[in-house]
Amino acid sequence: MSEFLFTKSLEIRAQTLKMRRNSSPHMHEELSDEPKFTTETGHPVVGTPHLENRREFLEHAMAGTAAALATSLPSNMAIAQDHPQHEHHPDMGPLLAKELAHPFNQDPNKWLDAHEKEWQECFDCSSEPVTEVEMVCIDERMLMQATTQSGKRILRMAGSGVLWKNADELVNAIESYIKKLANGRPLNTITVKISAHLTCGAAGIAFGNEENPDKAASNYQEGTIVAKLRARGINAVHTGNAPMVKGPHTGIAAAVDCTDGRLQRLPGINSFVISSPNNVEQAIKEAMLALQIAAGSHAYGEALNQFTFVIFSDPARPEVAEQITKALQEQTKEYTAKGMDIRFVTRRAPAVK
Repeated sequence: MSEFLFTKSLEIRAQTLKMRRNSSPHMHEELSDEPKFTTETGHPVVGTPHLENRREFLEHAMAGTAAALATSLPSNMAIAQDHPQHEHHPDMGPLLAKELAHPFNQDPNKWLDAHEKEWQECFDCSSEPVTEVEMVCIDERMLMQATTQSGKRILRMAGSGVLWKNADELVNAIESYIKKLANGRPLNTITVKISAHLTCGAAGIAFGNEENPDKAASNYQEGTIVAKLRARGINAVHTGNAPMVKGPHTGIAAAVDCTDGRLQRLPGINSFVISSPNNVEQAIKEAMLALQIAAGSHAYGEALNQFTFVIFSDPARPEVAEQITKALQEQTKEYTAKGMDIRFVTRRAPAVK
């Protein structure tokens, strides 16, 4: 991939995002650097880094996401990904060793077999009407609920949807998704809760030219995505910054939920989670983004030698998991060619009762 083509791809992306930002009404509000949430253990959530480091992060994030942009280009025009050194997390070696030593990362199939009951209970299998849909980032640091709730769905998308091509495409997908869940009920009987979070890499990619990308992403979610959903009769609300654990990205796995949000949590596994509203192409892109984050300079960089994709198939539509797995196997070849051990594990999600 030539330097010219790489630059042009980023220029196209930047122009698209600039048009998107211009349609959002509140792009210049300030975001406090003070933590707003604490974890269940009482530790403060990671705050917004200093601006200088933030700009460095955004530069690395843009480079680290170049492969995702290449998915819309012909295969012979693939963009190579750079892996800068660990400038900000010199202690990542011990963290990587800890992750690799986890029983799941030692043998994913064995761990999933041994804990089958636990992970199956993470899916909402009830036949109760869905009344709530939560949109959360794919980030593995997000703190999820402790128990599975009946009548709820959770969509996991990068930046809660800010990396979709445009707001209308995302809103169209969510509207179709809500109509299907409503099953003839009024659309406003389902509440759609959209959250942001601090130090969001997706916000950095989408709003890297803004002084405060996190706040710009939050304003875009509320002023554009939520507003457009409400205009279509959907009861959408923005819930602010979601709670998350403190520290860098440490996950070396990504779970892909093919059940359209029935997977609500995944205790025991430190994993990114991807769940798009019946959009296979977007799910593939964001699963690859999870790998790019783990292999980027604000995680493990070139030290990362293993990554696992866990694909939870929908028993009603097994072909979706097959399509996603095949695409990921193809798109990860650049990593396996460099010696990385990319693992694929598929499990059948429990059916709705």
